[in-house]
Amino acid sequence: MDYQKFFRRPAEEVAKDLIGRLLVRNAGLGSTAGRIIQTGAYEGGDETQSRAGMKYSPGRIFLMPYRGAHLLNIAADRMGYPSCVEIREVAFHDEKITGSGAIANFFGIGPDLDGILIGEEIEILGRPVDASQIKRLKGDADNSIGYYLMK
Repeated sequence: MDYQKFFRRPAEEVAKDLIGRLLVRNAGLGSTAGRIIQTGAYEGGDETQSRAGMKYSPGRIFLMPYRGAHLLNIAADRMGYPSCVEIREVAFHDEKITGSGAIANFFGIGPDLDGILIGEEIEILGRPVDASQIKRLKGDADNSIGYYLMK
């Protein structure tokens, strides 16, 4: 998959297209994968230090610091424009990992990976669910377009 091309689209489009796909973390001891079942799309909003990674080039990991956690986001649209998709919930076997900070911890995605391009260490694989299987919720941040989840 050409990740830069995949993420070089509006955040809302990417957020919906990630639902049902696998988030894969490749590390020295092997790989861990979970199905993405909820995302969030963000664009614009108040420019703060913690949101600087929203302007990374498309397909780059952006770990937003928030209350001691690092929220797992991936930059979208175009470099220099504040846009990203947050991975909000992942299904792993019979359990759900909720919250992008908890997901980052579970997959071992720490600040040392902030800014890397999706591809080797972190991959997105598989196919999305049919659009009819996606539900949209209103987001609560000033720059939130919405949250997308599997019905």
